[in-house]
Amino acid sequence: MDDLQFDDLEFPLGWCPHCQHEVLTAVGDESERHCVHCGEPIGGPIRHARGMDLADSGYALHEEQGCGRPDCGGGRCGARSQP
Repeated sequence: MDDLQFDDLEFPLGWCPHCQHEVLTAVGDESERHCVHCGEPIGGPIRHARGMDLADSGYALHEEQGCGRPDCGGGRCGARSQP
């Protein structure tokens, strides 16, 4: 299987009546779609957007950047000053 890239993955989006904008959705009970922000059911159509197109709906991929040390991250970085 080829390695999947974020830009090529598809994400389900739908209109949330509570949030009043298009949102990412998650599967809830009995395969119903729900808003990932408020949990309200999404009753309308679901469309799929590729990762590269999520910015058009206000989403972005956030990647943690460390200092390069293998043990960096999760608050364990010795290169950053400690309070």
